[in-house]
Amino acid sequence: MRRALSVVALLIVCSCAAPLPPPSVSAPELPPPPPPTMPADETVSGNVRVMASALNVRREPSSDSEVLVQVKKGTSLGVLRSDASWMKVRLADGTTGWVASRFVADPSKRAQPKRGGCTPDSDYAFVETPTPTFSELGAHGLVVVEANVNTKGIVTSTKLISNSTGDEALGFLTEREIKSAKFSPPIRDCGPRAFIFTYRRTF
Repeated sequence: MRRALSVVALLIVCSCAAPLPPPSVSAPELPPPPPPTMPADETVSGNVRVMASALNVRREPSSDSEVLVQVKKGTSLGVLRSDASWMKVRLADGTTGWVASRFVADPSKRAQPKRGGCTPDSDYAFVETPTPTFSELGAHGLVVVEANVNTKGIVTSTKLISNSTGDEALGFLTEREIKSAKFSPPIRDCGPRAFIFTYRRTF
C-alpha cells in the first residue's frame, strides 16, 4: 500500500513539473509601404495659359489625334511635359492631353520690350471672313472643319472633323467656305506663326 502511494505521489510531482508551452510571439509590425511615386512626366512642373480663342486638347501629340476637349482663351493648364511643338498638360478636372505649344504661354515670363520696331505678340484675326453659302438641301445640323493656316494667313488645307447634318455635300460646302477666308496670323517672338483654326457652320 505504501509502495502504491509512493507511485501516485511521484506521478503527481511529475505532472506538476511539466514545462509550460512557450508564450506566443506576435509577428513584428511591418512599416507601411511607401506611397506610389508619380512618373516624372506626370508631375506638374509649371502652368501656362491658353492664348488662342479655342484650343484642342488631344489624346496624342498629333494634329490627327482624337480631340478630348476644347479649352477657352485664358484657361490655366498644368505642364507635365513639353517639347518644341507639343505640350502634355493637365486640366483642372484632372484630364490630361496634348496641346500645340505655340498656342500657350507662360504667364510668369513677362513680355520683354520689343527692340528695333518688333511687332508685339498678338492673337490671330480675320482679314476676310468666310462667306456663308445658303443651301436648299433641307438638312440641318452642325459641321466642324479644321483649317491649317500658314504664316501669310492663307488656308492651306482643311479637315472635316464632324458633320451632324448627315449630308456629305454640306461638309464639302463648309470646307470651301473656310478656304475663302483670309487671316492675320498670330505673332509670337516678333514673327507670324502658322496655326489651326476650327470653323463651325450651322445649317
